[in-house]
Amino acid sequence: MKKITLPFISSILLVTVLSFTQSGCSSTDKLNTSAPATAATTAPVYRPQLSSISVPISISIAAMEEKLNNEVKGILYKDTNLDDDNVAVTVSKNGRMSIRAEKDKVYFSVPLRIYAKGRWKWDPCKLCPAIDKTEDTTFDMIIKTESRIGLTDDYKINTITSGDFEWGNTKPVLELGPLKIGLARFVEPALRGQMATLSKQLDKELQSHLDMKKYVADAWQMIQQPVKLDDGMNAWLTVIPKEVRIAPLNAQNGTLNTRLGITSYISVTTDGKPQTQINKALPKLIVDSRLSEDIQIGLTTTIPYAHVSKMIQTQVAKQTYKFDGGKSEITVNDATVTPGGEQLIMMLDVNGKTKAGMFTKKIVGKVYLRGTPYYDAQTASIKVRDVDYDLDTKDKLLSTASWLAKNKFIDMIQAQVNIPVQSQLDDAKKMLQNTLDKQGRVHESLLLRGSIKHITPDNIYLTQDGIKAVVNAKGTLTATVDKL
Repeated sequence: MKKITLPFISSILLVTVLSFTQSGCSSTDKLNTSAPATAATTAPVYRPQLSSISVPISISIAAMEEKLNNEVKGILYKDTNLDDDNVAVTVSKNGRMSIRAEKDKVYFSVPLRIYAKGRWKWDPCKLCPAIDKTEDTTFDMIIKTESRIGLTDDYKINTITSGDFEWGNTKPVLELGPLKIGLARFVEPALRGQMATLSKQLDKELQSHLDMKKYVADAWQMIQQPVKLDDGMNAWLTVIPKEVRIAPLNAQNGTLNTRLGITSYISVTTDGKPQTQINKALPKLIVDSRLSEDIQIGLTTTIPYAHVSKMIQTQVAKQTYKFDGGKSEITVNDATVTPGGEQLIMMLDVNGKTKAGMFTKKIVGKVYLRGTPYYDAQTASIKVRDVDYDLDTKDKLLSTASWLAKNKFIDMIQAQVNIPVQSQLDDAKKMLQNTLDKQGRVHESLLLRGSIKHITPDNIYLTQDGIKAVVNAKGTLTATVDKL
């Protein structure tokens, strides 16, 4: 039997210690954490802000004149009753009507052909027979009117006209054989008495032939149709109008100017053509002299969680984070992002280890972090704040890897997560501007032009499909009514 010596025992002990050291005197904990429920149902529903679109509109006076001359023809007024005032008058348009405008007034010059029949009654004495005679004549005159123009809440032109007249080329005369008796001095008082009636009739003609409601109603329904802005981004512009306002009319440089304000929900989405229901009911028109000339468009774009996960993976996956002077470390193998109410849930597949003297403790598994997304204006990116472990993850870490629960791993992840959106903002601005640069008609009479000045992020929301980013585009939009 071989004698066991002290050096032999020492060697055995040394080998044993080395074997424990080589194996790290280690133990491995499997981190079996439960994944939080994935849902965005508790997140606030995105509701775009009301945008006030003020569209300057200029109506050509020449176009108005052309339309009225084409539509106002024939007999304008006819009175065949002699019994009330001893005068019967038929008034017809006799040539081209001319129009000029200044400030809030429009001046009309209307050439007329007038057929007049007058009755003269004369009782020379009580015993003498009464003389009752009627004569008729035809003559020309030019009505000069001044109309203050406004709009009713039913989108109709409202004119208040007053005026006078002057004789045309043919004055009223009465022919009795070789005698011609001028009747102007007899007819003028009666015609001046009829001027109020003629002005009302002119108002009626103007209001019936300048019906703005048709054009506004057509535009109201037309702008509710989704418009595709970009094929590559599958971007669509949607307008949900709510209110129509108009500034008082004002004439200058041959045009009748106003501003039409449409209060609407306006958005641009990048997830396909939106489903809309056309609202045909036109609201009452509101006259408002304080309309601005700027437009505001709310743009929304959805960043899918799969895309967000890829971006997070490039930032944190395959990264090793060390703590406590290198005694502890954790490596992130993979990362995914899902919604969790108003917060993002980040799943990190990790493995790590920590040393305490000669002993090493390992951890393998998944940890779940929760964080609130927000837009950081300085970096033009989406970041997360208030990051913390999910409750179940924290409980498991405290029992299996308390060192990980207490270190600065969360702060490091929070500082590293960054989803840049500047390029998306630039693309959105370029896309909108390209659309507005294409001068187009929303109606055969309406030509639109516009520009986008700047885009400002507004807010972000979590949906079931991705992070919905909302930005406001501000600029100008002009419209010219060049056909009536």
